[in-house]
Amino acid sequence: MKTVKTARGRTIDMGAIRAKHENTRAISNMPINAKGDIIDSRGKIVVPRETISKEFYKNNVPGSTDTKVSIKEDQEEVVKVEEEIEVTQPPVEEAPIASENNDEVIEVSRRQRTREDGSEYWEVEYSDGSMEIEEE
Repeated sequence: MKTVKTARGRTIDMGAIRAKHENTRAISNMPINAKGDIIDSRGKIVVPRETISKEFYKNNVPGSTDTKVSIKEDQEEVVKVEEEIEVTQPPVEEAPIASENNDEVIEVSRRQRTREDGSEYWEVEYSDGSMEIEEE
């Protein structure tokens, strides 16, 4: 952990202090100890911090519930565990990509988007990287 030097020249090892007092109730308006576990009024652990971290990542970090599969064993792809996933964007309509020899600019993808006011428009991407907005 980090060692800090005070104004008087003393060095303090913050990691050692944290490890020494990790089961002490934290000074806050929440019933937690210094380690991050939720505790009751007697200091007993009700919910460990590992459970809190897992729930946070499951609800807030996309892709945290993916199951990882080794490619070397059975040549399988990564399998995604599908729970309750909300799709906020419609599927992308893909167009063929222009060949490198041809300088012709063609449409690569087209996505239908919705503004905050409810109006809809198409976002079109071309093979040269340019974007265009088509109103409906």
